Amino acid sequence: MKMLFRIFLLLFLFTSVPAISQDASSGTSEQKKNDVENARAKRKKNKAEWKSKRAKEKADRKAVRQHEKRLQTKATRKRMHKDQRKANRNNQNKKQFFLVRLFKPKPKTGGW
Repeated sequence: MKMLFRIFLLLFLFTSVPAISQDASSGTSEQKKNDVENARAKRKKNKAEWKSKRAKEKADRKAVRQHEKRLQTKATRKRMHKDQRKANRNNQNKKQFFLVRLFKPKPKTGGW
């Protein structure tokens, strides 16, 4: 008898829970539509903020670069560019062009 009572209790619980949850969500189609519109508006607002922030950061970087450029002479900028290319080549473990290596003055070691 107790076993039969437990089975009926479990069946009642399992059948009543889905019915209650379905009744609660039956009239929310307008709410879902509003939620989608609100989410779209939020994404649009976030994208606009991101674009303005990115444009400001880009302008700041450009201003700093122009300021640094004004502080240096043309010869200094050329030397820095040459050194940067040499550093990149060294970091990538690449040798110089073979003609440059071939006709480069040999180091004087003082051995002979």
